[in-house]
Amino acid sequence: MVERRYPLSLKPRRHIPVKVKDRLMVANRHACCICNQPRQPVEKHHINGDPADNAWNNLAVVCRNCHGLVTQRGNLGAQYSEGEVLLFKLQWEERCKTASVDEIESPLEELSETIVIRGGKHEEYPFDIKRGQELVFAIEANDELDLVICLEEDIEEWLDAGDDEEESDEDDFEDEDDDEDDERPLPEGLWQKTGVIECSDRSFIAPKTGSYILLLVNWDDDPTEVTVDAAVWRARK
Repeated sequence: MVERRYPLSLKPRRHIPVKVKDRLMVANRHACCICNQPRQPVEKHHINGDPADNAWNNLAVVCRNCHGLVTQRGNLGAQYSEGEVLLFKLQWEERCKTASVDEIESPLEELSETIVIRGGKHEEYPFDIKRGQELVFAIEANDELDLVICLEEDIEEWLDAGDDEEESDEDDFEDEDDDEDDERPLPEGLWQKTGVIECSDRSFIAPKTGSYILLLVNWDDDPTEVTVDAAVWRARK
């Protein structure tokens, strides 16, 4: 049994630099270094348990299922040791260096980041997706969000409608409280989910070629931290 050297509760977390995260995802083809399965959301795992140690050989890409097997109860009952995870990482990254796209799938587009969405604000993630291609994503937030996948033109109409509502609110400010944004409808979309704190392993297949937006809306007054993992994959054969 491996004892964690750095209890998560005692070590401060340092955000992984964007360039390091991008390099890590490319080196692993946005796939888990343990199970090697493509087309599923992945996370960054600190192998030695120290979330402040962002050294290259301490960062592994794992899917949510394998992440749970590695970190289970602070390593009590974990199925993989630190040394085993490091070996999985090194072997998988070496395979990814030389394998063709036919041998190991690679996403066409990918992102993995943690941001803060201020109260009453939203975040847009644009993707150019061809018919039949698949967007696989996962969202994890501190507080509830509304999620929508829609076309770019739907967002433009939604923003224009919001501007009109704000002007109307200013005209009626003396008669009404300025809390109408809470009742503002979401844009018409091809997929939506409300009141989300965790949304794992979601898949959306584009019905036609176009510019799509993954929209995250924070209706609350307080900011919320959000982790987003998303990748666009080729159409299945």
